[in-house]
Amino acid sequence: MSAEPVAQPLAGFRRWGSRRGGLYSGIFVAGRFVPNPALSLVAPRIPPSPWPRDRAGPARCLAIRGHEAPYRDCLCGFYAYYTLPEEPDLPAPEAVWGAVVAWGRIVESEHGFRAQYARPVALLDCENPLDRRKTRRVARAAESYDIPLLERDELIAYAGWHGELCC
Repeated sequence: MSAEPVAQPLAGFRRWGSRRGGLYSGIFVAGRFVPNPALSLVAPRIPPSPWPRDRAGPARCLAIRGHEAPYRDCLCGFYAYYTLPEEPDLPAPEAVWGAVVAWGRIVESEHGFRAQYARPVALLDCENPLDRRKTRRVARAAESYDIPLLERDELIAYAGWHGELCC
């Protein structure tokens, strides 16, 4: 079973971990950011890589199943939520929120989607209270990706200019 291509790009919202100006997919466990945990299981010697800054490459499935991402019966693909939470959670110092535009094959679910292609278009301008160094990781990432840093309402409107907002 495969995903369906979309007629026009979708806009969504997601959380990344930000390190040295890069945006990384990953999980947050007990106040710590773990970048690309699936990669460390499949290829432990390959270091995690940030989302590309200058192009949008296709999502890859790290499972040994031989399918293109996203695949309906897998968890692969670039994911995003349809809506930005009223109070976006920042469970670790590296946590940042932002908007993405997604296209290609899309697998939709109740709260969001997974896409074949996606790229960040803007980041949420909010201070992370867990970042004791106050390094403004989000500002460094926005500058590195050459995308705007916006307040919540501006971020939602800006995302809508780049793709269809659902719900």
